[in-house]
Amino acid sequence: MPSFPRAVFFDVDGVLVDSLPQHLRICHDKTIEFGLRLKIPTVDEFRQLVSRGTKVSPMRYFFIAVGFPEELATRAVVDYEKEFMRRYRPKSFDGIGKMLLTLRNAGVKLGLVTSNTRANVVPALESSLIHFDQRCLFFFDRYLEPKTKSWCLLEGARLLDLPLQDCVYVGDQPADAEAAREAGVHFLGVAYGWSVFRNSERQEIARNIDEIPAKLMGLPALT
Repeated sequence: MPSFPRAVFFDVDGVLVDSLPQHLRICHDKTIEFGLRLKIPTVDEFRQLVSRGTKVSPMRYFFIAVGFPEELATRAVVDYEKEFMRRYRPKSFDGIGKMLLTLRNAGVKLGLVTSNTRANVVPALESSLIHFDQRCLFFFDRYLEPKTKSWCLLEGARLLDLPLQDCVYVGDQPADAEAAREAGVHFLGVAYGWSVFRNSERQEIARNIDEIPAKLMGLPALT
């Protein structure tokens, strides 16, 4: 981890927005609607599934991961895009605004790199979006042809004219760590999201939101 990163890019679901229960709920409801006999995992069961490397984003892979056949997963994604924010709208985690303001006041540029769409992310983050550099909001539907997270991290560093070693990606899945590695940026995992990240010699972990500034820049944990 750099001693003072100049840019920090955040994943959204499970990092800034507490959305896993709602995602599992829409899976449950679509299971009933489609007449599928599936047992949707609990939050803890799903987190263990992701920690073993199961791909769950973009959303089509989420439905497949919990047992939807591919053709119904595609259909479920169409419904998800129309219904999720209307029927299952999640909220950001407590303390997100304070954490982002701490980083911004320290002179750090902030960006988003997510596999979710603008229509789902913007209402969930609400006023917290003011802390982000508008050039570096990489939603899944920003481009006609969706880009990988590693590509978005590279593009974000380019737009900010910053060396890759001065950038950090904050995520909650093994796939996020891999995207950071592919892009050549540092990675900070969070232990409260969609996966089960544990401390290791190779990886910095924030146990909660208040620890993120401390882990990124050696600042005191928020209180």
